[in-house]
Amino acid sequence: MFTIRPTNRSELARVAALDEHRDTLRSVTWSGETGRAWHEQVFEDPAQEHLVAEIRNQTVGFAILGGVGSPRIELRRVALSHEWRGDGLARMLLRALLDRAYARHSAQQVWLHVRSTDEPVLTFYTQEGFAPSDDRPAIHLAPDGSTATLTALTHRR
Repeated sequence: MFTIRPTNRSELARVAALDEHRDTLRSVTWSGETGRAWHEQVFEDPAQEHLVAEIRNQTVGFAILGGVGSPRIELRRVALSHEWRGDGLARMLLRALLDRAYARHSAQQVWLHVRSTDEPVLTFYTQEGFAPSDDRPAIHLAPDGSTATLTALTHRR
C-alpha cells in the first residue's frame, strides 16, 4: 500500500541520501542545496512540510511542500528512489501530494518549476492537470555555473 506522511526527524538521513542519489542520476544538479543539514532546516521550517512516501513501511521517496499556510503551495521537491520508478508511483505520489495540498492545507493553487527543456517532465505534469503559468520564466544557476530556464506550472482544482 502506498502512503505519504510527515517525515520523522530520525528519517532525515535516509531522505537526504535519496536526494543526493537522485542528483547523481542527472548530469547537473538542478535542485539546489541537498544534504542532511538542508533537510533538517526544511524539517524545522513551519512554512514547509517534509513528507515521505512509503510502500509497506519502506521509504521509497519524499516530497517537500512549500508555502504551507498560504493559498499558493509549491511542490518544492519531489523524488522517488530509482528502483521504484516506472511503476506508476510518480503519478500516485503527485496525486497524493495534490490531495494533501488542497485538503489538508486548503491550497487554492499548487505550483512548481520545471526545466523548460525537460519535455518528459513537462508532459507528465501537463497530463496531471498542470498548465504553464503567466509567471516569467526563471533562470536557475546550478552549482557548476551552468544555467537553465525554468517554466512555472500551476494546478487548480
